[in-house]
Amino acid sequence: MPALKVHLVVIHHGLWGTPQNTSFLTSTLAKYHGGTISPASASTLVPPESLDTIATHADSHPNSKRGDIRLVVLNSGVNAGDFTYDGIDWCGERLVTDVYAEVKRIEQEEEAINEGEEEDTGASRGNGEARVVKLSLIGYSLGGLIVRYAAGVMLSDGFFSMLLADQNSSSAAKKKRTQLSFQSRPTPASLSTIATPHLGITETGSTFSKVAKYVGSRSLGRSGKQLYLADRGWIPPSSTSDNTPSNSSPPASSSDALTSNAHAHAHAESQEGGMCLIEALSDPRFTFHRALRLFSRIDIYANAVADLTVPYRTASFSPHDPFVAPLHLTLTRDSDHAVLLSSYAAKVPEPEMNPMWKQVAGKLSPKNLPWILNPQRIPFTFPLNYVAWVALPVLLPIMLGLVLHKLTSDSRVSNKRVEEFERMWGLDNGHLPNDHDEAVESIKTSKHGKKGNKVIKLDKATKEKLERTRIRGLLAEVEAEVEETLREVGEDYVAEESAQSTTESTSCTSSATEQNTIESENKYNDRYIVKSNDETIPLSPLESYHIPTSETPLTQIQLRTASNLNNKSLLPQVKKHLAHFEDVLNAHAVIIVRTTTMETHRKGMGLIKAFVERFGL
Repeated sequence: MPALKVHLVVIHHGLWGTPQNTSFLTSTLAKYHGGTISPASASTLVPPESLDTIATHADSHPNSKRGDIRLVVLNSGVNAGDFTYDGIDWCGERLVTDVYAEVKRIEQEEEAINEGEEEDTGASRGNGEARVVKLSLIGYSLGGLIVRYAAGVMLSDGFFSMLLADQNSSSAAKKKRTQLSFQSRPTPASLSTIATPHLGITETGSTFSKVAKYVGSRSLGRSGKQLYLADRGWIPPSSTSDNTPSNSSPPASSSDALTSNAHAHAHAESQEGGMCLIEALSDPRFTFHRALRLFSRIDIYANAVADLTVPYRTASFSPHDPFVAPLHLTLTRDSDHAVLLSSYAAKVPEPEMNPMWKQVAGKLSPKNLPWILNPQRIPFTFPLNYVAWVALPVLLPIMLGLVLHKLTSDSRVSNKRVEEFERMWGLDNGHLPNDHDEAVESIKTSKHGKKGNKVIKLDKATKEKLERTRIRGLLAEVEAEVEETLREVGEDYVAEESAQSTTESTSCTSSATEQNTIESENKYNDRYIVKSNDETIPLSPLESYHIPTSETPLTQIQLRTASNLNNKSLLPQVKKHLAHFEDVLNAHAVIIVRTTTMETHRKGMGLIKAFVERFGL
């Protein structure tokens, strides 16, 4: 008999992506822990996997004997394809709606099963009702930012269980809780991101990087602007200002002063139109960061090398990249899955003893040639890779033209769709001016898929007003708690030694809790093992790693974002896991095993297996 308590895991794909991109992760996670997959994700499974095969496996899994918890995986598809152009915020809103629908389905399905058994046998399964008691979020690439945004929205909705006993919650938050159409109030269990651009898209200083920024911020819709940090409008709650609370302590360390300066700079930016969304996601004054703090586990998976789409620094929110100088590093790999690094340390490279002609020959080796000059690095089997290489002078311009046309047209469609979303939100919440009343009927008609009259186009001022109102509405329920939150932040920084001891104590407690959880889960059998969630450890001091002088520095926005996310006083549960793929042109698709039929992508299976083995049920 399946357990009534459910651990719901929600997975989200990346930009341009579909749920098929994360299908291998979905099925592997469900099968390893004896879970099932939501019927809403049925079409995302890649044969031979299906809902029936996964369910059959779950019935024979050792965890089927457990009566305390069961796993359900939702591989969300509400933002598939060009819908990812609509912006991190609108994609996050749609994801929240999808999660709520799944929670409601779980409750109603269990109720129907219980009623059916009562009719057949005359006895029900008891007074228990199915409830989602744990929620975990997993985001790949752009999906990592989307799940972080969604977590903030769910927090503001009063979705999480620890808020039920919060006596200081605002009336707006309490009202939202009563509006949710289901009973479950889960605990935030874990939030994981895989190759996610937490700092946005980083520049390399090259001409290509500058051109990509210009084109990307204009042809990737709302999401492109947000990824290139070109959007504004995210103003912190009004109760935060440059005025320090009367009972807060003055800066006691350089890190405290840095935080104060960052907040002062952010406030100055708010006077000029607000922050960009990616910085707002990391700012402690926003509900998004507060939601992060509620999760028991935060796991960050990043490619250490060879990720041309989301490089190491933005995926791991690190100011510098020590992996660009491999000769200066000693790598230790995981004993079970070699693609995962256990640790890395700085070293002094040995001088090259090869003759000059060997050094030149090594540089001209096919492995070291750029992909455009090396047919073997083109992802086709022989002889198609050589045919494609010969045809590159003709195919490349055509492909670039088609890609630019596709991006531009999809972006145009996305912009219209976002404007319609904003207009509908304004109508539903009564924020549109009176001169738009005559468009209400046509808009509502178009919302149901029928042809309506021509709607009135929103002017720039009205769109900006709606945007600010929507943001204020999202933040309204946490305004009363912001001052207390900042006071806690100030207390965390009062003394560096005190903060360090607090962090160590928290880490020890967290480790003990994790170990107890692992022992509890492993006791059910001897073939289902949950491994300790060990992170990749840098063994050398930061200043000892070799950082090339040619490294392009991060922007001030990115440095502030990285500082917030790396703050162990606020987020002690963050763990970083680094993947290291060799002889791969672009590891971004490999790390998630985007296409299981491609041999190169299959190199990432070890990392996905390592991920699910460390995932706590």
